[in-house]
Amino acid sequence: MDIPASLQDFSLLQGGPFLKLRRRLHLLRPGSPTLRWRLLALSLLSWLPLLILTLLRAEPEGRRAFLLDFHVHIQLLLSLPLLIVAERYVDGRLAVAVRQLVSSELVEARSLRALDDAAREATRLRSLGFVEVGLLAVSYLLSFTHQFSEQHPEWIFAGGEGQLSPAGTWYAAVSLPIFRFLVLWWLWRGTVWALFLFRVSRLPLALRPTHPDLAGGLRFLCTCQGSFAIVTFAVACSSASATRRLSHVSPTEDPLKYALPLLALAFVALVLVFGPLLSFWLPLVRAKRRGELQFSALAALHSRDFERKWFEPQGDQQRPADTIERRLLGAAEFSSLADLGTAFDVTHRMRLFPWSRWPIIAVAAAALAPLVPLLIVDRQFLAVVVQLAQNLL
Repeated sequence: MDIPASLQDFSLLQGGPFLKLRRRLHLLRPGSPTLRWRLLALSLLSWLPLLILTLLRAEPEGRRAFLLDFHVHIQLLLSLPLLIVAERYVDGRLAVAVRQLVSSELVEARSLRALDDAAREATRLRSLGFVEVGLLAVSYLLSFTHQFSEQHPEWIFAGGEGQLSPAGTWYAAVSLPIFRFLVLWWLWRGTVWALFLFRVSRLPLALRPTHPDLAGGLRFLCTCQGSFAIVTFAVACSSASATRRLSHVSPTEDPLKYALPLLALAFVALVLVFGPLLSFWLPLVRAKRRGELQFSALAALHSRDFERKWFEPQGDQQRPADTIERRLLGAAEFSSLADLGTAFDVTHRMRLFPWSRWPIIAVAAAALAPLVPLLIVDRQFLAVVVQLAQNLL
């Protein structure tokens, strides 16, 4: 089967106006480590000026406040680089999933053209220039409408008068828009991927009810979705550090309320990451019904012939018992009956949602993982563990 180029070289993340701009400015060359340089450039552009402006203009209290502002450091030196590093990894996993649809013959040759159209439409949506420009505009709009309160550290303000310091101005005008743009950019690319999966689910898929993955052969899609765990972790780190700055709830007083923001983030992440797979519910239902009917009829025929041969009298009553035992040894009918029963059981247990346990656990754990260092920094980790153990026991 000849695989079209749009499917063989599918890429959801490598496109858009900013990529074209880098190529025109000769900032993107074949074989050059573009990801490394982009990672370094964006990290330094968003964080290094804050350090320089704070050291040059701020009072000693403001300098100390900046150095101890874990939220800014985590947001710009951990979350932002992770959002950039995740591009290559996630893009590779999505490309493998698209090729798997063809190589596993889930999409047959007669539907290959429709799959190609879906991939080309995803590429077109990915490359819409006005969308990325709009995301950038929204990022700046959020910065202009954002109000810094007294809960924010001193280095953001100048002289305590409520006006932004030079470092605070840079943070609001450059650092925050860059971070917000990357988050919105991931949301848009995730939406494009969800639309692609929806179009694939409407194709006449060749789902196999006896496939051992119990999902008709679609379980690899859930594994592919699990690659978004790194994006979830990046957003969770920034959210956890912001919660620590703004929340006044002690983890020992109310552990649930303390962890509520990250619990909500975990729920939203699971819905956004695995929700697109719900579009395969109807094809899986149809495949399961078809498989159960077909195997039920086949099992009935096989069981009838089996019982006629082994249970209905055909002269074996006059034969010696050792002759019957010798016939049982190596009889193919018993093996085929067991194999048919296994196939029927797999069809009966076929899931109506192509889910897998470990990708779901990975995404949920990525959303909740920042709780551990957060509690360690607050020196409440052991206290919370002891309190939770007492409540459970």
